[in-house]
Amino acid sequence: MLVVCTRDQDLRGWAKNPESGADQWGDLVELPLGKQQHATARLETALGSLKRDEALCLSAHGSDTEIGDEGSGKTDWTWTVGDIASLLKLNARNDYRGPVLISACAEAVSNFSAHLAVALEQEQALNGLWVYGYNNAVPAEISFPRPSRLDKNSELQGTQVNY
Repeated sequence: MLVVCTRDQDLRGWAKNPESGADQWGDLVELPLGKQQHATARLETALGSLKRDEALCLSAHGSDTEIGDEGSGKTDWTWTVGDIASLLKLNARNDYRGPVLISACAEAVSNFSAHLAVALEQEQALNGLWVYGYNNAVPAEISFPRPSRLDKNSELQGTQVNY
């Protein structure tokens, strides 16, 4: 499942482009435009429908600690590492094992995906789950990698939830 967690029309359009590789991820979920609470409610529903080993990609703008929209205005969507960890814990099945890809920009080795794995450990949720992410800027039109080969992709950093 690929969930587009931004209102950015370039990222939303790319996820629908046959050349993006998004189809490898199964269902495409575009969060509804408008208030973040409505987007979060749809994200909760999507996470609740994940099968045990279904790959999940969250596509958005991001940093090492937040994903969502690119700006910082009052109407921009923003989810912190803690927000996503809580949403996964509360909505994904207890035996969910992914993998999860955070397709968003990052700046360091301690990127969003690494922080997410640590947050899930602190929540004691989803033990064994692998979370992958980038350590640098991600072009808007980068091809989505194959979910079955995330561990073989040298552009990605993987962190496993272990508690």
